[in-house]
Amino acid sequence: MAILITYPKRKVPVYWRRRLEQLTDVIYFPFRVLTPVDLLEEEKRRIIASKALVITSLYGAQTFIDGLNSLNTSAPIYVLSKKIARLLESKVTNQVVISPAENRETLLATLQENKTQKICWLIGDKAQKYYEDFIGKKIVIYRNTWDQLHENKGLKIFLKRKITMALVTSASNFDRMYEIMTKVDSNEYKRISYFTLGKSTGDYLKSKGLMVTVPEKKSEVLEKTLSNIWQAEKDR
Repeated sequence: MAILITYPKRKVPVYWRRRLEQLTDVIYFPFRVLTPVDLLEEEKRRIIASKALVITSLYGAQTFIDGLNSLNTSAPIYVLSKKIARLLESKVTNQVVISPAENRETLLATLQENKTQKICWLIGDKAQKYYEDFIGKKIVIYRNTWDQLHENKGLKIFLKRKITMALVTSASNFDRMYEIMTKVDSNEYKRISYFTLGKSTGDYLKSKGLMVTVPEKKSEVLEKTLSNIWQAEKDR
């Protein structure tokens, strides 16, 4: 029996790692391979000309720090969470503005309330569909990919362990997980209790008839979700 967390172990607070590991075995496997994108000169010029930048993930923030921050050191950076803000604030000179709640809609509302102009969203390729109708330019700065090496590693997890609960961070994350799970047992995925960080992923899993818990709290959603998993495992 084990809990599967499809989130990098290093990004899970030590407090929650220890609490969960006191109850049962915990496996960390993200079901993704993230790689930075080499931007076109036109895309770089858009970043330079922007009056506001928006970053929606930790990897996006790290990608900006590692290779893009010199393009625009003055525009405020709007972010989804305190974690992203902390990472940026230690590395860049830009003002960082945190969304009041950790969801896209609230972040967009914050931009609109501030009457922000010349907005540039720095996102991953899998997130493009969620931001199509949002104001501003969208630039893909990293890709969410997959390969045979990681698929084989994922397969070993389900061959060796029975997963009772899983934290799923995105629809693509689940799709890869599902493809591997069903190679081992075509029905096992239905018996897992799923937890997500947000509504869109939760709705995606619910559409497949799965048991899903979505955090009600709109801030510190990772911590709240880990708390929900801990409580569910404790009550089993």
